[in-house]
Amino acid sequence: MTALALPRGRELSGDAQRLLWTSAIVVGASLPHWGALAGWTLALLAGAVAWRLAVALYGWPMAPRFVRLPLAFLSFCAVLFQYRTLNGSEAGTALLVVMVALKFLESSNQRDQLVLILISYFMMFASVLTERGPLTATYLVALVWVTTVALLQLGRRGPLLPVRATAVLAARLLLYSVPLMIVLFVLFPRLPGPLWALPGSTSSGASGLSDTMSPGDITNLGLSDEVAFRAEFMSRPPPAGALYWRGPTLTHFNGRTWSMQQGARRGERVADTIEYRGEPTRYRVMLEPNGRNWAFALDMPESWSRDRGLRMGSDYQLGMFFGGQRTRVLDYEVTSYVDYSAREPLTAGEIATFTSLPEGSSPRARALAATWITDGPSPSTVIDRAMGYLRSQPFQYTLTPPALGAQPVDEFLFETREGFCEHYASALTVLLRAAGLPARVVMGYQGGELNSIGSYYIIRESDAHAWTEVWLEDQGWVRVDGVAAVAPERVAIGSGRWSGAARTAVDRVLNLGWLKRTALAWDAVNTRWHAWVVGYGPELQRALLDSFGVRNLERTERWTLLLSLAVIATVGVLLALRLYAAWREQGRRPIDPAARAFATFARQLARLDVAPRAPGEPPAAYAARAAKTLPPAAADIGAIVAAYLRARYEPDPELVALAELRQRVSVFRPQRA
Repeated sequence: MTALALPRGRELSGDAQRLLWTSAIVVGASLPHWGALAGWTLALLAGAVAWRLAVALYGWPMAPRFVRLPLAFLSFCAVLFQYRTLNGSEAGTALLVVMVALKFLESSNQRDQLVLILISYFMMFASVLTERGPLTATYLVALVWVTTVALLQLGRRGPLLPVRATAVLAARLLLYSVPLMIVLFVLFPRLPGPLWALPGSTSSGASGLSDTMSPGDITNLGLSDEVAFRAEFMSRPPPAGALYWRGPTLTHFNGRTWSMQQGARRGERVADTIEYRGEPTRYRVMLEPNGRNWAFALDMPESWSRDRGLRMGSDYQLGMFFGGQRTRVLDYEVTSYVDYSAREPLTAGEIATFTSLPEGSSPRARALAATWITDGPSPSTVIDRAMGYLRSQPFQYTLTPPALGAQPVDEFLFETREGFCEHYASALTVLLRAAGLPARVVMGYQGGELNSIGSYYIIRESDAHAWTEVWLEDQGWVRVDGVAAVAPERVAIGSGRWSGAARTAVDRVLNLGWLKRTALAWDAVNTRWHAWVVGYGPELQRALLDSFGVRNLERTERWTLLLSLAVIATVGVLLALRLYAAWREQGRRPIDPAARAFATFARQLARLDVAPRAPGEPPAAYAARAAKTLPPAAADIGAIVAAYLRARYEPDPELVALAELRQRVSVFRPQRA
C-alpha cells in the first residue's frame, strides 16, 4: 500500500493507509456484481474511489455538498429508470453499490470508513443472492477474512498494527464462528427451496426450447454447450437410444410454424391412461433455470416429486403450471418407464384437431401421403411407408441446412432433403396427418453425456431434439422419430457427440482428453455443491432426522424439533467456545504478580486510547508514549513503571516494590487530556 506515486519525501499517513484499506474492501466486495451492473454504476464507483483517494494523497478538494446531493438524486433516478423498480436482487444490488460509491465520496473520518466496511459485508451477502457457485463462495470467504482484518485495523486509533498479526487474529475470530455457522446451517428450519432464493430477472438464464417450432428455431441450440439439466440415476440407466426427455408438444400448424395448443385438454385424465411395462427407472433431475415452468422427464414418467409443485399436463409433460416463471434450479426425483403405452382415448373433435392441416399448405406432401392409403392399409403400414420414404431418398442430417421458402415441408421433402430434427419431425407429422393419422410434434432432449466422475448425465442444449407422436386406436400415442430413419447414430449416441465434426476449432481443443476430464471434474464439484449446500432444504433436513430415527413428523412438529435442536446446539457451542477462550487466557496469564499488576495498568491505558504495548517495546518507552498521550497523568505513569521495574527486575525480598506497584495501580484513575 506504500507503492503509490507520492511527492518525494512524503509518506502515507495513518489515515491515508486506512482509506486504502477501505477502498480495497469496497472494490473487492463489489467485484462479484460487476457482470450484472450497468457501466455507469461501475464508472460512478470507480470515480468516487479515485476522487476520494486523490483527496487523501494529493490534497484535492472534497466534493462539495452542492455536487453530492444532485449526484445522489440522479443516481437514484437512474437505478429506478433502468430497472423500473427498486425491488429484487438486481435493482437492489445496483442501488446498494450506488449508495456505497456516494458514501465513499463523502467519507471524512474513521466512523465513515467503519460504516463502509460494514456495508461491504452486505454487498458480499448480496452477491450470494445471484451467484452461489463454489468459486464465488471461496472468494467471499477470503474477502470476509480480509474485511475483518480491515475492520480490526480501522477500529483502533494510532498507527496500524502489523498485518500478519492482525490477519492471524481475524482468522482466529472467523474460525471461532465456524461451529456456530454449521449448527445454524444444518438445523435451522428451511423453507422449500434455498433459504436465500429471491426473485431475479427472468431475462437471465432463459435459454432453452421455444414454445414454437419452425425450420431454424433449434439452430441456435444445436451447437450450444450450455447445460439444460443433469440427471443422476438411482437405478440402471436405459441405453442412450431410449433417453428421450419429454418436453412440450406442438399441435397447431400454420404451414410453416408449429405451436402449442391453446387451452387445457383434460390434463387430469391422461396419467390414468398410461400402461407401464418392464423395469422402472428412478433418477434425480437438477434442472437449470430456463425462464419457463417446464420440467423434463424420461418418456414416460410414472411418479415424481409432487411437493415441488410438479403436475402432469394433458400432453404427458411435467411442469409447474401455476405461479410465475422459474428462475432457480429445480431439483426433483422421477420414476419413469421407457416401455409403456399411452392409451389416451381421443374424441372426434380431438382427432380432427390432430389431423388438421392449413388449406393450401404442403400440396406435394399431401399427394405423396395419398398414394400410401389407396389400398386401405393399416395405420402401422402407413407409418412404415413414411419411414421407408425417408430411408430410401437421399436425405441428410445436418445442422446447417439451406433456407426454406413458402412451402417448407415440400421443399424439404422433395428438393433440399437436408435438415435436422425439427425438419424431420415437422415433415413426418405433416405426412401422417395427410394420411389421416392423428399426429403431433414433441420437443425435448435426447441422449446425454455421462460424467463418470460424478456418476450422472449432463444434458446440454446441443441435445435438444424434436420427434413425432402418432395416435393409433389400439395403442394410443406412439413415438416415431424421423431422424432414426436417416441418422440412427444421432439417436444412438446423442447430438452432442454426433455433431463433433461441426464444432469449431476451439470446441475441438476443449474436447481434448485432459481438458475434458478437468471440465467434467469441475462440473461434478459444482453439481455436488449445489446439491448439498445451495440446495440444502426441507428434504435433506427430513432425511437427517430420519437418520436419527425421527420419522413421520408433521411440518410444525419437525420445525419445533429443529428449532429446539438449533437452540441447544447453539448454546452448547457458545459455552464450549467460552470455556476454550478462558482456558487459553488462563494459559497466557502471567504468573509473576508484578507482570499481572502491570497488565492491569496497561488495560487502563488502552481504554484511554493509548496504543497497546508493542512486542519488544521497553516499559520505559511505553511509559513515555503513554505520558505523551495523557500529560496530566505523566507523573503517576512514571512512578508505576519505576515500581514495576524494581519489583520485576531488582531484588525485593520484602516485596516493598510489589506492594507499591499494586497500590499505585489500584488508585490510578487518569483522565483524558
